[in-house]
Amino acid sequence: MPCGRAVGSGAVENRTHQTVRAIFQLPQHRSSSPHLFPGTLRRIIMNKSYLAESTPASHSANASDAVTPANPQMNDVQALFKAFPAKVARQYYECKELPTGPFGMIASHFKGVAAFGGKLIFSHTDLDLLPPALNGKYLTGDIIRSGDQGEIDHVGDTAHPGWCHPCGIQACGSFLAMGIQKSATGTGVQSAIEIYDMRNALLGQPIVLLGTITRFTDGINGVAMTKQAGPDGKYIVAGVNGSSLTVYTSTTSSLLPFGDTRFVEVLQANDFPASGAGLALITQADGAIFLISMNADDDGAHSQIALYALDLDCATPTCTELAEKAMPVPGMSESLTILESYIATIDPPWGPILSQLLAFGNPVLNSSFRWGRGLSITSPDSIEIYATDRNVLPLSHIPQIDSQKDFSVVVWSSAPA
Repeated sequence: MPCGRAVGSGAVENRTHQTVRAIFQLPQHRSSSPHLFPGTLRRIIMNKSYLAESTPASHSANASDAVTPANPQMNDVQALFKAFPAKVARQYYECKELPTGPFGMIASHFKGVAAFGGKLIFSHTDLDLLPPALNGKYLTGDIIRSGDQGEIDHVGDTAHPGWCHPCGIQACGSFLAMGIQKSATGTGVQSAIEIYDMRNALLGQPIVLLGTITRFTDGINGVAMTKQAGPDGKYIVAGVNGSSLTVYTSTTSSLLPFGDTRFVEVLQANDFPASGAGLALITQADGAIFLISMNADDDGAHSQIALYALDLDCATPTCTELAEKAMPVPGMSESLTILESYIATIDPPWGPILSQLLAFGNPVLNSSFRWGRGLSITSPDSIEIYATDRNVLPLSHIPQIDSQKDFSVVVWSSAPA
């Protein structure tokens, strides 16, 4: 669910179980016309108020793998975008530890997808009311290389106590940028972009918080991260909330050790057309920086991607829309159709709550860029883009169903080089 500048859907809330209040926000409509966004310059410092709760990854005995500082640089982003995708597939994951309880199902859902070292990482809100949730969640599982079934091997807490609404994510080498805020309300509230070291995820252990970019007066939705080309290339982080796009650059070319790192805001645009979108940043080998948005309509229909060029070196940085493309979702997730066939036999508390969830309608609950979305750079000439179902359904936890298909991910891929 987009956590940007959006309004609640009364029709959905009227269907909510009496013990649960559905928080169901809708993105503003997209614009299909090209845009040029002038930027402004303003300095933002890195807020380290939560660093005391994390062990720096450079000193963690578990984070023994060498640091990967950045994603692969791409050869020709515009040509790749024009030809994308070459294929699409749907894959499923079993989730033995659920990211929210029964009374969090209506309000909670996937937000972002990232990839690192053979793992997929999913961000997921936990807006459970009984008892009140204390943290947001992230899930990790092996990338599925053959067949269509995988398993989530770790469900962890996000690092900000009391903030249960993580948002978009993107991996940049060994690092992860994740948006987070206290609740689904994203207008005029404080939020943050957290930077993690992900190497522990390869061992099924918690990822490590390095620091946060605090956004004092605005929420956050889509978040992206890349590194500039060259030996002294700086890190670039982008965040969007509603139609407000912000881009930051780091003051150091390394994030470990993290103590000297600051981030400077270099672009602020208030008419970004992909309101409520997921984001991904890409560095081209010649140094050009591109941004891809992933977005869908209120009801999950019309998933599409758009390509933008960022120019952060000019006196007034700009973001220029170059192209957009529809991304049709292939069919319906079997996680939903299996649940439908068994729903009348499921005992409380799951039965009534899952019936209420299905009342939203399968097209809303099906995989789309309205829910978990993300992009992975798999080589200098290829990418994968992901879209999840809305929810992790407890199919593997209900004996009469006993299916491993707790949720699905649609994966669009480039042609191999």
